[in-house]
Amino acid sequence: MRLLDAHAHYDDERFGSEYEGGYIKALADAKRAGVDIIINAGSTLESSEKSLKIASHTPGQVELPDGIPEGLPTIFACVGVHPTETQKYPDIDAAIDKVRLMCENPLAVAVGEIGLDYHYPDTQRERQREFFRRQLALARELSLPAVVHSRDATEDTLEILRDFEGERIMLHCFSGSAETAREYSRLGFYFSFGGVLTFKNAKKARLAAASIPRDRLMLETDCPYMAPTPHRGEINSSRYLPITANALGEVLGTDGEDAAALTYENGLTFFDLCGKIRR
Repeated sequence: MRLLDAHAHYDDERFGSEYEGGYIKALADAKRAGVDIIINAGSTLESSEKSLKIASHTPGQVELPDGIPEGLPTIFACVGVHPTETQKYPDIDAAIDKVRLMCENPLAVAVGEIGLDYHYPDTQRERQREFFRRQLALARELSLPAVVHSRDATEDTLEILRDFEGERIMLHCFSGSAETAREYSRLGFYFSFGGVLTFKNAKKARLAAASIPRDRLMLETDCPYMAPTPHRGEINSSRYLPITANALGEVLGTDGEDAAALTYENGLTFFDLCGKIRR
C-alpha cells in the first residue's frame, strides 16, 4: 500500500510531548506503514515556517536517532493563516506578504490551511472572511492550490468559494453532507477525508464520500488530531492512514489498496507533485 497523507501537523507540540521519539520517529513509523508523501499544513505564520523546515527533512537530509531505519516520507508544506488564528495578525497586508514570501519556497505546494470557523461565539467573522478571500486570491495569483478548513460556516464558505470556481481547492477533513459535497464538486473542487470515516456515527461522512467523483478524493490524518477507530483518544499519526484507506475502500465498494492508489494519484495531481518526486 502506497499512501499520501494530504493534511498533517507534525509541527504540533504534541509530537514533542506525547509521541515517544518525537516527530522524526513518527515520520519513520509512517514510512513503515506505507506513507510515501506527507503534506504538512501551517496554521499560523510561525507554524508555516516550521512546516517548511520539516519539509526540508526529506530522505537523506536528516540525522536519524539510533534505532530508526534510514528513510522518511517526502514532506511538502502548506503555508497560510487558519481562520481561528487571524486575530493574531492585525496588519492583514503584512501577513499576506509573509505568506507570499513563503510561497516562493519550492517546498511550499499550497496555501493553507485557510477558511472559516464559526465554532466559537467570540469569532471575528468579517476578519476571517477577509483573510480567506485574500489568501484564496493569492493562491490563484501564484497558480497554487488552496487547502480549506470550514467548520460551522458552510453557507459563507460556499458563497466565497463560488467566486473561485475551477481553481484547485481542497476541502480538508470534509464533514459536510452529500448535498454540499455535490455542490463543491460542481465547482471543480477536491476533498480529503480522515479518521472520521471509521467512526460508528459517521454515516453522513461516508455518504458524502460516496457521492464525490473518484478523481477528487484524497486521504488525510489531520494528525495529531482525529485518530481513527480503534485508536480514538490516542495521538494520531500518519502510521494510521491505512486504516482510513480501508474505510474509504469499503465506502467505494473496493478495498484499501485501491483506495490508497486512487487517492495517491489524486494527491499528486492536486498538489502538482509529479515532477517533484520519484515515481
